[in-house]
Amino acid sequence: MTDMKTLLIVEDHHALAAAIAAAAERSGLEPLLAPSLATARERLHEGPVGGLLLDIGLPDGHGLDLVRDWSWDHKPEIAVITAHGEIENAIDARKLGIARFLDKPVDFQELQSFFDLVTAAAESGEGQPSPDDGASPFVGASPAMRPVIRQISHACASDQPVVIRGATGTGKSKVARLIRQASDPGQRSQTLHASTLLDEGTLTDVFDSSRGGQLIIESIESLAPELQTLLARRLDQPDERTPRPIVTTGDEGLLPRVHDGSFQQDLYYRLQILEVVLPPLRERRADIPAISDCFLGELNAASHTRLDDRVLEIFSRYDWPGNLRELRNVISFALVTSGGAAVVTTDHIPEQLAGIPAHHGDDDALTLALEPWVDQQLETDPDYKTLSTGLENLLLRILLRRFDGKPSHLAAALGINRTTLRTKLKRMKR
Repeated sequence: MTDMKTLLIVEDHHALAAAIAAAAERSGLEPLLAPSLATARERLHEGPVGGLLLDIGLPDGHGLDLVRDWSWDHKPEIAVITAHGEIENAIDARKLGIARFLDKPVDFQELQSFFDLVTAAAESGEGQPSPDDGASPFVGASPAMRPVIRQISHACASDQPVVIRGATGTGKSKVARLIRQASDPGQRSQTLHASTLLDEGTLTDVFDSSRGGQLIIESIESLAPELQTLLARRLDQPDERTPRPIVTTGDEGLLPRVHDGSFQQDLYYRLQILEVVLPPLRERRADIPAISDCFLGELNAASHTRLDDRVLEIFSRYDWPGNLRELRNVISFALVTSGGAAVVTTDHIPEQLAGIPAHHGDDDALTLALEPWVDQQLETDPDYKTLSTGLENLLLRILLRRFDGKPSHLAAALGINRTTLRTKLKRMKR
């Protein structure tokens, strides 16, 4: 088979594979189905294909192994489609030169864009490059992490400046290192905190020593005005060895600081190209068990200590104002106070956490979460309509984040009339 408009669909879910195949046919492609890696390899032995749509979780292995291991004479356009939200998969996909990384449930508009890419490549006779593999692990599969995973994967596959923003303790430094390492582990790089840059000579030395590599500046908003001017000037004179800036800042980002005059607009527009926005831990509670296990392993690698279910329940209900950093510190405290016990119980965690009342169901948890917000609203002496509208706006903002800021996806997934939703969103912006 040599038709470059052939699309090999490697997907073990028969109904999904059939739906994708039907959509591919409507786009002028010839679908070829493979429910496993073994079958996919057999199909590829028969001849090259123009497109490869690849599930990661297959019965006989990891889908990306097909891309890594196959000896490509003509590498097709490739998209990964998966329900797995691990950052390692996303970065692997990008580093392997994959055109799309799609989540389940499938967005058929994004799928159509991939079909168009396959068709265009077939008509032009072009194939994809085969960049070197490389990835770093990152814990996070909750809905709030889906856009983050895509943002990080784009940053790892690019050489453009990156702004990483989030509240204290959300892991900004770790993400900066991950992007630096995944982009090119062999490059020269420098990492420093903006508050430690006290003079122009120091900034010049650091900038020059990272030429040909990457320059990580943490808390960029702390950079003195004269140093902001110098950095903007150096970045405005780019050559092939100008270091790539990767900067971190607070959860509000840099634009409000531009508006209040504390951050220079020139520098903002040189830095604000790619952005990674890290959610607070309270918005990704589903990740807490996995993150806790990760911290347990880091802090006590020689032991098999685990957390009692009651401790995990408390962790999932606590708001974590200090985010990942606070969770790590709490686990460190528990390991010390448990004295090497096999199970960490409520006797071993800090008092402010151990005192959280027992869970009595989802309604009780929602009440506990809402009460601080209601108390804050009541300070302004609102009427009931104001309260209910505010609560609905809060719900819509959370839902939009879960659906990557795309109202059409939100409306389709939850059965909301699109016109009604647009009206509500316009009201929110007033």
